[in-house]
Parts: sequence; structure tokens; C-alpha cells
Amino acid sequence: MDIRKFDDALQADNHYTALLYCPPGVGKSTAIGLIAEASEGNTLVLDVDRTITKTLAKKEVVKDTSRIFIEQVDNINTFDGWTKLMDDLRELATSGQLKAANITTIAVDNISELERCILSDLGAKGKNKGVPAMADYQYMQFKLVNSLRFMKSLGVNIVWTAWEIVEQFTSPDGSQYSRLYPKCSAKIVDNICGLCDVVGKIFVNKDGQHGILLEATQNIYAKNQIDNRKHCKVEDFVKFGG
Repeated sequence: MDIRKFDDALQADNHYTALLYCPPGVGKSTAIGLIAEASEGNTLVLDVDRTITKTLAKKEVVKDTSRIFIEQVDNINTFDGWTKLMDDLRELATSGQLKAANITTIAVDNISELERCILSDLGAKGKNKGVPAMADYQYMQFKLVNSLRFMKSLGVNIVWTAWEIVEQFTSPDGSQYSRLYPKCSAKIVDNICGLCDVVGKIFVNKDGQHGILLEATQNIYAKNQIDNRKHCKVEDFVKFGG
């Protein structure tokens, strides 16, 4: 056993895990760039949807991209490719190469597309004319949840992005309402959100400022288990406790 005092445990686990979501085109890639710009150390982006490079190249919002490194995720043979990528990260971490490269944040952009790529890959390799089987959905679900658990053990900050979906909910009194959620498999969305310290909805206000909603409402899924902020500018996201 490794029993520690609370303050010692807190000091040993001073990294955050975040899931940020919004509709396509609103600002996931920009949010990663702003967080990287404001973070100490370098940011490694695991690029699934192939949008972040072109978005940040415009230099409209994010001005400094010198500390961002891109690794494109295989979006054809995705199941095996993603598995190898996790194995590579494990080797980089255990060998000290992540630390040597000053990688302090790893971002995945985005998990909505990642799960569709995994399902398409498994379906193409199956016997149902490209349509994923029920078992393929389970493979994908376990792969994503286990990947997040693994990445939380790397000793760096983790940022996952997702597209946004509107779900219809019925309250105990029978009233119905719409709720905005990160777009991923319904069977694992609560598990993934539960493993994250922060779940935030990215927005752009009328002045063009990019922000993150950190407090849940009846219509928006969000949470902030690190500090008391209810919202923040994206560039201030990493200033926890400030």
C-alpha cells in the first residue's frame, strides 16, 4: 500500500483531465491551441479529424503554435492504429521521453470522430458488408474508456474534445427538456465524463471571445471539480485556483 497524507496526495496528482465539446466549427481546435499557448511545456495533439493544422495555421486567434506537436491518428485502420499509439505513449512515458520532450499536455481531437473511425474500421473487417456488429460497438466502448484511464496515468494533463449532441430527457415529474452533451456512445458518455475533472462546453460570444462553460444547468452538461469557476475564457482555462 502507498498511503499518503491528503496534501502529499494532492501534490502528487496535480494534473487535470478535461473533456471540452461544442458543435463542429465552433472552436475545438482553437481551444486546444489557446490552452497550449497558455500552458507550461509542450502540447502533443493526437489528430483524428484532420482539422487542427489548417485552423491554427490561420493565426486568427492562436498566435503562438511553436509548442504544439501533431501526431495524426490512423483514421482507416483505426482500432489497431489507436492501440499501437497507446502502446507508443506507454513506451515514451516509461522511457522518460515524454518528460525529456517537455510534453505536459496531450490532447485528442476529437473522440466523436475517433469512435466513428473505430466502428468503420471494425465494420470493414467484419462479415456484415461494412456495417459494425454489436460486438464492434462493445470493442469501441471499452477501447475509449480504457484509453482514458490509461492516459490519466501518464502524468500529464489530458484534454479530449468532442462534438456536441442534443439529447431529450424526461424528468421524474414527466416534464421533458433538451440537454447538450458531448457526442459519444450513450453507453459510455457518463463513464467518460465521470473520469474527467472538468467537462466544459466551448462557446464564442458576440465579441468573438472563446470561452468555456464550467457549470451544469438543466440544458447543459458541465462540471468543474477543480475550482469554483462557473465559466472562463479559454486562454484562462489552465489557471485553476486563480
